[in-house]
Amino acid sequence: MAAYLVGPGYQDPRTQDWPLVDWKLPAAISALYILGIPVGHRIMRDREPLKLRRFATLHNAFLFALSLYMTVECVTQSYRNFGWSKHLQLWCNRNDPGPTFSDSGYRLARVLWIHYLSKAYEFGDTLIMILKKNKRQVSFLHVYHHATTFFPVWWAVVKYGPGGEAWFCCALNSLIHVGMYGYYFAAGLGLRVGGVKQLITQSQMIQFLLFMTQSVYMLFIKDCYRPRLSPIMLLVQCAIFFALFANFYRQAYLKKRAAPSKGASAKEE
Repeated sequence: MAAYLVGPGYQDPRTQDWPLVDWKLPAAISALYILGIPVGHRIMRDREPLKLRRFATLHNAFLFALSLYMTVECVTQSYRNFGWSKHLQLWCNRNDPGPTFSDSGYRLARVLWIHYLSKAYEFGDTLIMILKKNKRQVSFLHVYHHATTFFPVWWAVVKYGPGGEAWFCCALNSLIHVGMYGYYFAAGLGLRVGGVKQLITQSQMIQFLLFMTQSVYMLFIKDCYRPRLSPIMLLVQCAIFFALFANFYRQAYLKKRAAPSKGASAKEE
């Protein structure tokens, strides 16, 4: 099934009037997130860390449930929209072209928009770390990843191509979040399973490699997506993410001198 190729300056008509699709507010939110981190550290500098176990557990439970919903909804609507019952195609699926959009195409756009909004809600991870005075966890990796994933990465997806290729990133990312936030929810309840945090980081790195492969496929093997800036952005961002996560993995798990207690998950993506 051929992909839908859009022209220069194309904005998807399904999402153009939805909240946070105009670039100004999401750009401001990301900027405030970055600028607010040193302010938060300064406010907490002479204060005792807050006890937020119950709040953090509810936060992780919500993201676990939301990620599970997004995984199921994204795959379900992709199956309906792309006609996978007849021909399963992992990449280069059409972006429901209109002018009359299908119900499945609309619902796929909606879950991608929800996924985009969830990236702003995940800024709450950072807030919890700051209030608990876990300053080491608020690393460059953590801040760069959270800020840029919300804007411009998922903002651009929702504005220009909420369908087609975006299903793969949404479904895989949400699935990994099911495992990650499910683990942190269980940990908040006092349940501990050894080796899970390392497995989460490994799965995140594999995810970035798959996204890079997808972008290379779209750019150089089968030209099936417009604007081409989207797969270029995907390739560059995921290469940066992979390098940052690989460095974290080396520091946390591979260096023999690192203490086991320092092998905490980056709690990224």
